[in-house]
Amino acid sequence: MAIPFAASFRALVQPSGAFAEGPPPLGRALGRMLAAWVPLALAHAGLTAWQALAAYGGLRRNGPPAWLERAMGADPEELGALFRALPPPPAFGRIWPWLLLIVPIGVLGTWFHHTVWDHTGLWLLGGLQQKRGLRASLVAEAQALRIAAVGTLAGLLGFVPGLGVLLAVPLLLLDAYLWLFRGFALAARHGCEPWKGVAATVVHAVLLGGCALGLAALMLLLLRVSP
Repeated sequence: MAIPFAASFRALVQPSGAFAEGPPPLGRALGRMLAAWVPLALAHAGLTAWQALAAYGGLRRNGPPAWLERAMGADPEELGALFRALPPPPAFGRIWPWLLLIVPIGVLGTWFHHTVWDHTGLWLLGGLQQKRGLRASLVAEAQALRIAAVGTLAGLLGFVPGLGVLLAVPLLLLDAYLWLFRGFALAARHGCEPWKGVAATVVHAVLLGGCALGLAALMLLLLRVSP
């Protein structure tokens, strides 16, 4: 009997040989990615929504924790009354049908986002000399993200009471590795050196972080100059 995700675990342990075979058709690569990732993403999103609703309900009933009261510097009674006046949270049964629509769209959006930014990073590093085009990157990202779905599977352990805090750092390190892992698929599908593929994901992160910092700085500037 085959162990679920066994091949993905082997690929993560030996990334240099994970994409040695020829590229599959784009439709097949995309379908396999969705089949592996969407169910896990739905489970993760459902548990996150459940926890968020429970936390909101507790905040509304009991008010903010003491550290938040001190940070806000407000009167505890007034702050408690303010939180109790918040509208009640919606029932989970009203939310989960929307997840069936939002999560697949989010998965496809993540796939396309990574493709465009990683492809751009590889172009900046001179890794597109064989001119295989964006389609090769689309296939590479679909293959890599199908394997990286085990990160979402591991992330479900964070919802186990008592394990979330203990696994915070290991899961963060796993996320960082899975981010770099996409570079091996990118390099294999474009026929360039693996380091260029991995570096392309780093360039992606740097560009994305720079855009986020620039947007935050612009918002702060607008807040300062606004009357």
